[in-house]
Amino acid sequence: MRKQIVISVLFIVFFLSTYAFNVALMVTGEVGGNPIYEMMVAGAKRSGEWNGYDVKIVEGGYNASKWEQTLISLVATMQYDVVVTFTEGMPKSVERAATMFPSQKLILMDGLAPEIDNVFSLGFKDEEMSYLAGYFAGLVTTSEMDNANEQRKVALVAGDTYPAMTNKMKPAFEKGCSDSNEQTETLFTVAGSWSDPGKGKDIAAALFSQGVDVVYGIAGGTSAGIIQEAASQKKYFIGVDSNIIHLNPDVILACTLKKADVAIEKILTMAFKGELNFGTSQRWGIHEGVIDFTFDDPHYLEQVPLSIREKIVQVFEQLKNGEISPL
Repeated sequence: MRKQIVISVLFIVFFLSTYAFNVALMVTGEVGGNPIYEMMVAGAKRSGEWNGYDVKIVEGGYNASKWEQTLISLVATMQYDVVVTFTEGMPKSVERAATMFPSQKLILMDGLAPEIDNVFSLGFKDEEMSYLAGYFAGLVTTSEMDNANEQRKVALVAGDTYPAMTNKMKPAFEKGCSDSNEQTETLFTVAGSWSDPGKGKDIAAALFSQGVDVVYGIAGGTSAGIIQEAASQKKYFIGVDSNIIHLNPDVILACTLKKADVAIEKILTMAFKGELNFGTSQRWGIHEGVIDFTFDDPHYLEQVPLSIREKIVQVFEQLKNGEISPL
């Protein structure tokens, strides 16, 4: 009897070790202070807790030249069922790692990689976010709100230039502004840094001197300076990716939201269940429930006129149903 129990225990241990599922996240940067990575890690851990598998977090740091080698070194251990990395800066690195280790499955989130048999990639429809921001900015600048002026100028400030910004975000923002009100003028500025509030402050001051009264900031930490200058000059700001309205409700009217935690939780759960179609890529947006807007924020409800709020809900539903194109 005792022998049978020992054999049964050994069998269970062998079964669990053989079929255990392990995931590693190679973060291109650091998690702390980065809303998207904080969401990604939270979503991955929720999937792990729900499905009973481990998630290892590896931070690549801020030296981008080391990210590819960090990814390849992680993949080379062959300890993980899936290795996940992030952003549009990594497709080539993912391709190299996948080619070097064809039996290792990789997932690229928030970027699109070449369609290789052992790679799945998910991009977000950032153009939907930017269109919403542009439409909202156009409504605000042409409104009777206290800090809106008569010049009808709005701006998009980017931390840097990259394909998604050039090909999707900027044109979608401009189209949203135009669709909202043809008389709205849009300005575009590149900060050249994702972590320079001083530069952001200077850029904002220059934009406000030209008559801009609403800025959509896709500039990471640089946006802190834009918000500071907007507060001093009584202008408006639109946030991106996460809800930061509470930081300064008088200035930050609304935020476009990227539900990165929801996306990675779904993707990893599919991978765990063997339902993820490696060798393909997808793009998710409003329809898939990963792009949103701060509709329910109490400050937004208090600060923004009902007519504007109702119009943005309408535009959001039209985007969701494919009735309008953001590009």
